[in-house]
Amino acid sequence: MQTKATPTAWLIAAVLFLSAFSLTAQGQPDSPADAGPIATLEFEETEYDFGAIEEGTVVSQVFTFTNTSEEPLILMNARGSCGCTVPQWPREPIMPGETASLTVEFNSKNKQGKRNQKVTLTANTNPPQTFIYLTGEVIPRDETSPDIQRAEPEAEISPDCFAIYPNPTAEILKLDMEEGSLGQPALISIHSKTGQLMARREVKAVDGPIEFNVAHYPAGTYIANVQVGERKPEARCFVVVD
Repeated sequence: MQTKATPTAWLIAAVLFLSAFSLTAQGQPDSPADAGPIATLEFEETEYDFGAIEEGTVVSQVFTFTNTSEEPLILMNARGSCGCTVPQWPREPIMPGETASLTVEFNSKNKQGKRNQKVTLTANTNPPQTFIYLTGEVIPRDETSPDIQRAEPEAEISPDCFAIYPNPTAEILKLDMEEGSLGQPALISIHSKTGQLMARREVKAVDGPIEFNVAHYPAGTYIANVQVGERKPEARCFVVVD
């Protein structure tokens, strides 16, 4: 003989189900920002207009940003809107007040017309996604024109520069500090040869060599300006080579 469930029994079952679902949902973070401290970042610019280029041209742009919070900023991922748009970003935490940069490269091969290439940056921010863009127009290439090759950045190493070859074992800029600098505050800023700010960091007290990960820097020449205490800033030249 079948027993019919009463309305009260159905109500109790529904309440138990909803309670179990609520507990399960509470155990799952809604976003990367829920997993720990929330930071904030501010870009100098979030859009770069590369103008009109011929199909096949490769565009590269550096975007500079600052951690404007009191928490370390962790960039978890950066993803282009298509395989033709490739971002490279720092993997180490960006400390409060520190400025860093990421590089976005767009390959216009087989692309034509107006372009709006979006990069989605995921970090421990709220909301967790920040968007940056490369915009412009790709002009169809004349079939009789030779294939366009990307102009290689100047990578000539002067006697005053040292070279960094990004690879799994050597992608760190290591600035050795004099013994007399220990315990003193320092300000380090890195610029490209064209003046683009790549990174800026304030150190409250020097306790040894100061390191920057430069694996995501485009090939080229850079200047690291190092000021210790009230001393005159010292410029150190280095070259990133593919």
